[in-house]
Amino acid sequence: MPELPGLSALLVQGGDERIALQGESGQNKYGVSPVPRAGLVEFSSSTASHISAEAWAAVDAFRQRMHGERSDDPQHERALWQREARRIRTTFCTTWGLEAAQMSWHLHRSGTDAHAMASALSLRKFGRPFRIVMGEACETGSKVAQALLEGSRQQGRLMAELSEIAIRGEDGACRSAQAIDQDFLRVVMQSLAEDVPVMVVRVDESKSGCCYPSQALVQQMAASSPQHTSVLVDCSQLRCEAQVLQDYLARQYLVVLTGSKFYGAPAFCGALLGGADWAVVWPQDLPDVDAQGRPNFGVLARWEAALCAMQRYQQLPAEVREEWLACFEEALTQRVAASSSLSLLDALRDGRSGPRSLFALRCRDSGGQRSLSPAEVERVYRRLNQMQPQQAQEYVYAIGQPVPCMGADGQRSQYLRLSLSAPMLLMLAQMPPEQGRAWLRERIDGVVGVLEEEIALLGQSDR
Repeated sequence: MPELPGLSALLVQGGDERIALQGESGQNKYGVSPVPRAGLVEFSSSTASHISAEAWAAVDAFRQRMHGERSDDPQHERALWQREARRIRTTFCTTWGLEAAQMSWHLHRSGTDAHAMASALSLRKFGRPFRIVMGEACETGSKVAQALLEGSRQQGRLMAELSEIAIRGEDGACRSAQAIDQDFLRVVMQSLAEDVPVMVVRVDESKSGCCYPSQALVQQMAASSPQHTSVLVDCSQLRCEAQVLQDYLARQYLVVLTGSKFYGAPAFCGALLGGADWAVVWPQDLPDVDAQGRPNFGVLARWEAALCAMQRYQQLPAEVREEWLACFEEALTQRVAASSSLSLLDALRDGRSGPRSLFALRCRDSGGQRSLSPAEVERVYRRLNQMQPQQAQEYVYAIGQPVPCMGADGQRSQYLRLSLSAPMLLMLAQMPPEQGRAWLRERIDGVVGVLEEEIALLGQSDR
């Protein structure tokens, strides 16, 4: 019987170059290693996070249990994988109040893979070439647009074409929600008039915290021609409340989600969900296997880490969660307002009135005269990412990697991100309230201060 990999190797099993460990650093391209890291303050849950100590223990228990139940029989291995996948689904449904939902479910190595399956399902529904209408690709995963196209491939031919709608202007500011909705509606109605089916992609929420197009418009477009329209909700950040997820599935939308952003599981922890109507085209749920046909227990281990945080987070009273989210938003907004080199980008919230957990930061030179170039933003990010505890005294900070705004070269402008994760919120909720608020304010002041220092160093290095 082949040995299960060690914990670190198990948590990257089945990934690609994005989570492969590089050289002697033991880190992936996001600067993250698959082990807990003490002394690290992670405002990086918009990208990837180090696994928490609690999730690490849960994965360790899962690995030991799997090791005790495995055998040399390939059929047994596949059956074991499928049993555990069903258990994960049951736990997820219980956690999110979906026990009564008649939904289909498929675990994926990444949100990108889930997007590809959503495209393939839309092709099965339509049975002919179709158009995908989505917001600008840089607001979602780096490989999402290509995955959507590849998912439509049939006998070597792409059966879908892609139309992107601009979300931000050249200065990084959001276009109006009305203008974005009008562009989505125009492309969709034109396609239907040409007898071309459409898959509409709603993002909830994007890399910069946006939700688009509006739910009202999505419902209108889906109802206008249900046989020739499908809706995919990109919920990869999974920063919504349970009721929102329940509503998407009740409306028969496809939903892509991951446990590796807000909930802090290692990267490559995806799933595709579909309402009951999708069951007729849903493929048989087979184990995820490697090139040798062996089941990939890594994706199950990563979901074990995600569920560890999901269950604890959803058990917190809603008012407690909202209080800590509001504390984060207030502290970050106030600290950035006092900075001459940082400012917050606006975000389309589609009527959401609650506090945000994800913010994008525009970087300017120390005098506030000009926006930093993409290369300068990348340099600030890399320097912060490589900082060691002795360089930062008590704490080291992690932030979300740079993301470009849409442009012909994909590099028109670029921003950094700060976000609150479920594991950090859970940690704060265990503290006395005043102590927790003080700790969070101090850490936000610390990370913004370090960013300001790194931006100031850019000017010194140019002299």
